[in-house]
Amino acid sequence: MPIAQVRRKLSVYFVVITLSFTALMAVMVTGLQIYLTYKSEMTALRDRFDQIEKSYIPSLKESMWAVDEQRINVLLDGLAALPGIGSITLLDDIGTRWQRNNSAKNQALDSRRFALQYHIGNDHYLLGELQVALMDDAIYQSLKTKALAISITTCLSLLVAALILLYLFRHAISRHLENMAGYAATLDSNNMDQPLSLNRPATRQPDELDMVVEAINKMRQNILDDLNKRTEIEMELIRHRQDLEKLVSERTKELEQNNQTLLQQSAELSEQNAELNAYAHTVAHDLKHPLTALLGQTALLQGAASALSEQQRSGLLQSIHSSAEKMNNIINALLMLASVRRTDNIATELLDIKTIAASAVNTLSSFASEHNANIRFTEYWPKAMGFSPWLEQVWVNYISNAIKYGGEASAVVLGANELPNGQIRYWVKDSGPGIALEKQTALFAQFNRLDTKKADGHGLGLSIVARIVQRLGGETGYEAPPDGGSLFWFSLPAE
Repeated sequence: MPIAQVRRKLSVYFVVITLSFTALMAVMVTGLQIYLTYKSEMTALRDRFDQIEKSYIPSLKESMWAVDEQRINVLLDGLAALPGIGSITLLDDIGTRWQRNNSAKNQALDSRRFALQYHIGNDHYLLGELQVALMDDAIYQSLKTKALAISITTCLSLLVAALILLYLFRHAISRHLENMAGYAATLDSNNMDQPLSLNRPATRQPDELDMVVEAINKMRQNILDDLNKRTEIEMELIRHRQDLEKLVSERTKELEQNNQTLLQQSAELSEQNAELNAYAHTVAHDLKHPLTALLGQTALLQGAASALSEQQRSGLLQSIHSSAEKMNNIINALLMLASVRRTDNIATELLDIKTIAASAVNTLSSFASEHNANIRFTEYWPKAMGFSPWLEQVWVNYISNAIKYGGEASAVVLGANELPNGQIRYWVKDSGPGIALEKQTALFAQFNRLDTKKADGHGLGLSIVARIVQRLGGETGYEAPPDGGSLFWFSLPAE
């Protein structure tokens, strides 16, 4: 049905607007009436003070002058019976108090004090004071009753009108709107070809509902055309998005791999550079001194061997052997450091660490005898995970340092204890003078000697220990015991 043929408006059915407006006006008029009544009642209530001053105050003065307590109580009871009186307090000149209270409210609407003076000629006698408080209980009760009656009458009238309007609105509009809503709720891409139609008489004139039905059907057809076009575009977009996501994912993964490789290579290069510098330092300095001494001593033997005594030649040979042995120790330390750095996979196993420590002590037995060192073990030695050849090198380094720097006839103690983090800590304690606080932080750095006055070390021992223990999943450290000396420790994962 064409929209241009619409003749009748459905606005006549929307009488509910008029009903609402009528209800609003009724509420406003009722409120205005109640307000004016309230103002009138409040004015009459405040006039109560004038009534009290004219009617009760003179009689109350006479009663108090005559000290007629019975009459005073009668007057106060009569005063309390007046409408709007909340509380009454009478206080005479000697402190006697009479009180009446007709309200449970704490806040008075208004209150006034009346001085009770008795006049005899020109003389004035103050008999006391009367305080009267007004309450609005009665006013509110009256207003509530009136408002309730008006509300009941108005509500009943509006209810009857609302029922009639509701029936008309339901018959003419609501049921058709529900059909439209049901159609719209079930409308999807599967039934877009089915048009909307209402169950209405064919002989009637077209109205706004027919306009809505026609508009919905046109919109349905437009949506159907748009959906077909949009489906084609979305399929194309999906293909492009999948290709783009795949490309981005591949590039991102490639960049992450490249970044990880670069970071790893950078760390390895930094570590290798540090070790190359270490090797260069060792070769340039620590190997140079014994090599120079070795060359000089061999040249002396070659050039003046016949002029030297047997004892001098023996001393030179012993010095040559000592220099060669020192060079061999330095080379072995460098090889050990390189081995720890180069080895990727370590086959760790549960080891009896005390047995490995005892083997290191046996290796250093001659060195310990030369320094009159006394080495003993504590009783508790739990097992730990490790690699036996490396751990023996750790014990040799710790024990030799304890013997070397532990003072004359050093007392060396080897022990172990469990840590809360699931590791076992092994330690070596000597009786030496200890290490200064400013030197403790660099103990495990490369080329750091415990005693710079002694030139027989090459500064790689503790750095090798630190590298070994780190590769085995542990830590190294130093402590200054309360009873003196030094305590070097390392930790390994427990079973």
